[in-house]
Amino acid sequence: MAEPIRASAPRRWALRAAYAGLCLVLIMGSLLPLQTRPALWAGPDLLLCLTMVWSLRRPELAPLPVIAGIFFLADLLQMRPPGLMAALATFVVHRMQRRARRMRDRAFMTEWVTASLGIMLVLMGYWVILGLFLLDRPPLPVMLSQLAATILVYPLLAGLSAALFGLRRAALGEVDSLGHRL
Repeated sequence: MAEPIRASAPRRWALRAAYAGLCLVLIMGSLLPLQTRPALWAGPDLLLCLTMVWSLRRPELAPLPVIAGIFFLADLLQMRPPGLMAALATFVVHRMQRRARRMRDRAFMTEWVTASLGIMLVLMGYWVILGLFLLDRPPLPVMLSQLAATILVYPLLAGLSAALFGLRRAALGEVDSLGHRL
């Protein structure tokens, strides 16, 4: 069983580096040419889902400048409009991080619904903005399959993050080693 997170500075920086490293691995994995034909359905957006898990559970471990930089790098490497997904994801994650403290005592289902709404805002907003500027966008069924797959994989990533990194929501009244509220 994983030890709960102690908010000491070295541990916090190690988990921030782990988050950034996981994101870079997901970006590089998405660049691999595993399929040569166009897909009829899309898999989950693991980068967005992982970011939602880490920012809803421990917002201090996924700082907004890191999130913006990672998504901007993903935009550049995946040949998407530069900054569009980065701006949408950063905005929605910022809104979710502001709600993280109020969600501490809520059930996991509330966290999942909140994350699902955020994921839906990012992916649907991206699809709509591409259409407004007359850019190529995936067919609606493909985008909806990606949305559904991303929402369904959220509990799996939340469980893996808890098991591997001890990432859980802060308890009410929990403080770090310096006595600051989490």
